[in-house]
Amino acid sequence: MNQSRVRDDLELYLNQISSVALLTAEQEKTLAWQIINEQCECSKNHMIEANLRLVVSISKQFVRSGIPLLELINEGNLGLIRAVERFDPAYGNRFSTYATWWIKKTIKRKIMNARQPMHIPAYMLQRMSNWRQAVRDLEEHLGRSPSSAELAKAMEVPRSKLDLIQRTMAAVERSVTTSGPEETGRSHPLDTCADSRQFSSPAEHNDDVRKVRSLLQQFDEVTNDILRMRFGLDGSDPMTLKEIGRELGITRERVRQIEHQAIGRLQRGFKSTRLSELVRQAG
Repeated sequence: MNQSRVRDDLELYLNQISSVALLTAEQEKTLAWQIINEQCECSKNHMIEANLRLVVSISKQFVRSGIPLLELINEGNLGLIRAVERFDPAYGNRFSTYATWWIKKTIKRKIMNARQPMHIPAYMLQRMSNWRQAVRDLEEHLGRSPSSAELAKAMEVPRSKLDLIQRTMAAVERSVTTSGPEETGRSHPLDTCADSRQFSSPAEHNDDVRKVRSLLQQFDEVTNDILRMRFGLDGSDPMTLKEIGRELGITRERVRQIEHQAIGRLQRGFKSTRLSELVRQAG
């Protein structure tokens, strides 16, 4: 496809999406509740179409990655769809704030995959993610780096598979290093992106995760499972209310209620632990 054709397609797309009016905060809430409670496809499509310009705006931040803008937009649209499926207006946030994280996440994953000279199957990418999560958990629990035996036991995999995961991760690291900023003479594409902290999971991107995990121990098993699946705390992708409900055998509305109550308890507990720390430091 030549450059002229690309520009024409992009201009046509931009003209089409600009004809859809932006949503007010109240309209967002109405559509979101219809999606959650009625599984309304029309509301879902309306929410998506009204936010396509947000995807374009964010995608333009990544043009220095070398990936064509249309490809970035297509990838960002996938993130937008996932955001619409997972958005809960009960928390009081505007949808654009929530959607921005999902859009950036999918675009950055596209950039990372495009840089890898080797094909890594999806199951191996998941195992690599589980390996990193297990290392973090064990280091926190043991107060030191875990041994291979401890790591294999925690991940419930044979040592042979653990070795394969480690070799794959090492190969990926070497490929990134050999094609990194020193060799190309320019910065890594991900380093040029605004707010790179948002590439981490929202529940695990800051130094307070240890406190969150401590507070989670106070919840019952069902609530813990819902939070784990909803926010991807086990290293997997976050799940929708519907997916969690199907997994646990309860309605999506019940899942939403439990999640909302748990988040409120976490917020109150978090404020309490911070207050205790301030008092201790002052003393």
